[in-house]
Amino acid sequence: MFKWIAGSIAALLSIRYLSRLQRASTNITSRIRVRIHKVTLTGIELKAIVQLQNPNPVSLRLQHPFVKILHNDKLLGSSEIENRTIEIPENSQKEFELHIQSAGWLTLIQILGTEVVSQIRSGAPISIKIQTQIITSVNGLPYEQTETMTLQL
Repeated sequence: MFKWIAGSIAALLSIRYLSRLQRASTNITSRIRVRIHKVTLTGIELKAIVQLQNPNPVSLRLQHPFVKILHNDKLLGSSEIENRTIEIPENSQKEFELHIQSAGWLTLIQILGTEVVSQIRSGAPISIKIQTQIITSVNGLPYEQTETMTLQL
């Protein structure tokens, strides 16, 4: 009889804990800032600063974030994939600095156009509408956030 009571209590506590983890993984907040790091012969290198905030009373385990930069739903560049698990303690945040290598100049010309690419090469001030996409998994559940912003040079 005691085994049944102890097993029921353990099952109830584990279901409650898993429910809190699932709710916590949906409450995570992410912010991203993107800027042009440098212009090279092969293309442009962007730098993305990703801030993940955990406003929950439980710590979260997540996969290192993967970032894609899009313009009109076409890929401009992406970060490297890292097979690393990170823990964010309760009520805290972590910040990641990711280097994003863009596609080559020919692809950039096809996506952005020759006028914009020549302005980038000359260093003239420009503004480009981009979409940023953060992809990761939080406590084993997939997490994805897309945000639209303006990239300025």
